[in-house]
Amino acid sequence: MDDWKLSMRDIVISQLESFLKAGDVRKSLEVMRGWLSIAEPGEPEQLLSETSIAFRPRAALLMRDLLSRYPSTIVGTPMLLFAAPDFEDTSTAWGRTLKLPFPEPDVGQPCEDLHFLGWLPAATPLPVAVPFRPEKYSHEVPWMKPTSVVALFRSHPGLFDLDTVELPNHWWGKLFRSVSANIHLTARLLLPYPDALEAARLLQAYTRGEPVPDKGLFLSDSAWNLARDEAALFQESCRHQFKDALG
Repeated sequence: MDDWKLSMRDIVISQLESFLKAGDVRKSLEVMRGWLSIAEPGEPEQLLSETSIAFRPRAALLMRDLLSRYPSTIVGTPMLLFAAPDFEDTSTAWGRTLKLPFPEPDVGQPCEDLHFLGWLPAATPLPVAVPFRPEKYSHEVPWMKPTSVVALFRSHPGLFDLDTVELPNHWWGKLFRSVSANIHLTARLLLPYPDALEAARLLQAYTRGEPVPDKGLFLSDSAWNLARDEAALFQESCRHQFKDALG
């Protein structure tokens, strides 16, 4: 089976590169769409890694649009948070992890352009199955350890520029209102969800003092730098708030 998959990827890569070289976007999309429909978790990243460097950016662009289900795009906000139990709250039985909240009816959606779908762990491989089923993905994070997750949203066909969308800070506050814990979080970027997952891995690695991953397959240089700067600011503010909790 593994040899068959490798052979199939080789065929798909050969066809993609041939169509991209000829400038045939329609056929390139057909090949990519057909292969993604049978791809298993982790295979999209493998295919891009094995694509020639000259064609990789264009192949990644096609894959991003297809995975994100353009034009009703699935987008994500890489959120970095640090959670400490509120031990003054004696009414709460503290578990080993914090369960991330889902919007209650009174919380609503962050804005008219976005509808909250659920959470993705930073390590989630592509592709994410659509329609999205939040119960298939963990929404728990450890206490006292900086952790990044992706808040997943669905946009609408009329939204062409993610930079025009602002996620209000007060919405995050309302979302976490039901959580009896000390929460410090940052969530500033709104990206296609493949990019958001890469940014989440960068945020988490940086704040945990782990080796920072390379730029990746989707994330632009500017978005990578923004995520790195966000991680540095979060680390400093979190260290100030929680004293010696961060290394």
